Amino acid sequence: MSEVFLPLIASLLCFILFLAPTGLKKYFSAGGWIFLTLVFLSVSFSHIPENEFVYPILALIALPFVALTVKGALESNPIVFQLSAVAAIAFTIYALLVFVEPAANFMIAAQVKSTAAALNAIGHTTSIYAWDTMMSGGYFVQITVSCTPVVGAAVMLGLAIGPAGTPLQKFAGAVYAIVSLIVINLLRLVFVVIAYSDQWFPFFAEVVSGGFAGFESFYWAHNVMARILFSAIAIAVTGGGLMLIIPDLKKFYIDSLKYYYYGLKETKTAIVSTLNSALKSEKTE
Repeated sequence: MSEVFLPLIASLLCFILFLAPTGLKKYFSAGGWIFLTLVFLSVSFSHIPENEFVYPILALIALPFVALTVKGALESNPIVFQLSAVAAIAFTIYALLVFVEPAANFMIAAQVKSTAAALNAIGHTTSIYAWDTMMSGGYFVQITVSCTPVVGAAVMLGLAIGPAGTPLQKFAGAVYAIVSLIVINLLRLVFVVIAYSDQWFPFFAEVVSGGFAGFESFYWAHNVMARILFSAIAIAVTGGGLMLIIPDLKKFYIDSLKYYYYGLKETKTAIVSTLNSALKSEKTE
């Protein structure tokens, strides 16, 4: 965490300063995205020794999008500025909840209690071993702040509060984002704990277990299936629901998709053109 602390703080400061009425907004916007990308890349690739592959793949996929975002920021593109405003709000909310230890600990403890209660309610015996740890079927599951819905909630609250809508729509959207993500995250953890304790996915243990008996089921359930599936569900349910509550978000979504679609298309054309020119020059030589 120490190696990403400075770029994390730098990103947060850049996004906060972006919201200030200065003539340097484009530089603060670009800086916020650059430093945030450095954090994401560092965290993503630091997990490779643990056979983590979802985040590194996502990090590589994200690079061209980040390049377009930084380019748009430096060009004062209104869509990128709206995205930066969402990021600024989301990052501020995230920092207030995660960097303040009592708030983070409260969320972790609440997540442990609610997950254990939900598991016991459906007949899957689970006990609370410690304030941040559950035990089910002889397996321990420790909850960290990243296991709470704080990241998704911060992003969706940024969308709800940020680019569009009336005050009433923003309030309703914020409440919906929080409630829906709490429910989705609870379902995600229930799935992970049951899959781990009942050993649903005992595959490639020699590769992914890390030497811990039964850990492979946790790996496939948590690191792969839940991470991809429930992220997609959260985007569809929460993001789609926000669009119904705040209709103006639909335009923001479409404009954002168009910006990246045409940006990637132009980038592809430029790369192909450059390669063709290079091949032609080689042939003439």
